[in-house]
Amino acid sequence: MKNVTKLLLLLSIIAIGFSSCSKEKRIEKHLYSKSGKWNNTLYDYKYYYNGVQESSIVYQNAGYIEFEKDGKFTWVFTADGSTDASSGTWSNTEDKLTLVEPGNTVIYTILEESKKTLKLEYSESSTEFGDEKETYTLTFEKEK
Repeated sequence: MKNVTKLLLLLSIIAIGFSSCSKEKRIEKHLYSKSGKWNNTLYDYKYYYNGVQESSIVYQNAGYIEFEKDGKFTWVFTADGSTDASSGTWSNTEDKLTLVEPGNTVIYTILEESKKTLKLEYSESSTEFGDEKETYTLTFEKEK
């Protein structure tokens, strides 16, 4: 009976490992498949001070991000009449998307992901001038 229990435990661990890898690979393929271009349909920024939301900025149609199969990305952000472009490398796990630019690494939490939609969130906190927190929630739609 102990051997059967050990075998079932081992098979469960292997199954969980394979399902994790397959979700990670599925997300990776969704990011760069077809053109790899995702339009930033909603960019939502919130600033909190001592737990109270002090400000919020929302941009619609704020540019795009393009993922390449070789792990490179280009991000063009457009808001308030100006455009900012950046590029670097990307990688993902089943619940995180990491973007690395020269001198800057940002790890986004993947809130939602499908072939057509990608929703990411990034938060940054500081206690230098009180309890400050900034949250960025970005929604992307795959370009057809």
